[in-house]
Amino acid sequence: MVGGRLSCFFTYVSVLLPGVCLQDVETYTCKRNIHKKVGDTVELPSCLSPEGVTMAQWKYGSSVIADKNMNISFKSQFTGRLELNPTTFNLTVRRLTLKDSGDFSFISDVSERQRKTVTITLQVHEPITIEPAVTFNSSWHASTNSCRVSLECSAAAGSSVAYSWAVRTETLSGSRQHYNITPQDGDTGFTCSISNVVSEKSASVTVKCSSDPRGSGPDLIVVLCAAAGGCLMLVLIVGVAVYFCHCKQSQAGSDSNDLTVYADVTEVAIGSRTSSSMKPCTLYETIENREDTVTHGPHTVYDQIQFSRMRKASVSPYQEIS
Repeated sequence: MVGGRLSCFFTYVSVLLPGVCLQDVETYTCKRNIHKKVGDTVELPSCLSPEGVTMAQWKYGSSVIADKNMNISFKSQFTGRLELNPTTFNLTVRRLTLKDSGDFSFISDVSERQRKTVTITLQVHEPITIEPAVTFNSSWHASTNSCRVSLECSAAAGSSVAYSWAVRTETLSGSRQHYNITPQDGDTGFTCSISNVVSEKSASVTVKCSSDPRGSGPDLIVVLCAAAGGCLMLVLIVGVAVYFCHCKQSQAGSDSNDLTVYADVTEVAIGSRTSSSMKPCTLYETIENREDTVTHGPHTVYDQIQFSRMRKASVSPYQEIS
């Protein structure tokens, strides 16, 4: 009696266990979360056996978009992009957009009994098409004879991405990093990668540690180039201004007869004389012409200036020295 009961028990287990295992395998292999990028095509699995199905339909949110009788909704956002497999009841969606992200539900009946609803979550992502921008700043620390490198990696605005860094054999996470290097390390490469579940882009920079503050990075070179360009522009502007001023002065001077101080003095001398045949040209000639008016006058500029002075009789017993 006992042996018969044990035999029935093992028979029952042998029949039930494969079904349980099959259901577990079926559940395990069914992908419930799917990631795709914009423009892709996705096939949403029903995850259940199609045998004996009397009713089957797919919903997006609360709206029915396809059913077993091949009725496809033409009033939804999926118009012209859906295809239902009549054998497996898998649903294909083409030309995915960001708005297609959400929950898709498969509802089915077997022998008029409803089975468990299968929900597939679809997430559509924008692919990364632009490399990240990497900036850095290196500062020398004499106390440790090393450089402190500060790095920042940034993706395009509005992107939802994950950041990672590769430095030698290390992998770091986050958009900002601080790293110490020494002059003995030589050129050190830093690679930043941005990624989502459907795409990835990377960018790299090379940093060299130096105790010379002029070697702290490309920012100093940019500043020096900008300063040199500004100085050159200033020199050109001043040169052009001087050139135009010189041209204006030359043009104005061409309209006058005399260009020197001596000529100005000569004009005065010419105007004070009545003879047009005697025209002194310089200040010295004007002084020499003064000598012609005196019969026994002095012969030097100093004496000519002192000529009109009256001398008093000397009371000194010594000889007067002129």
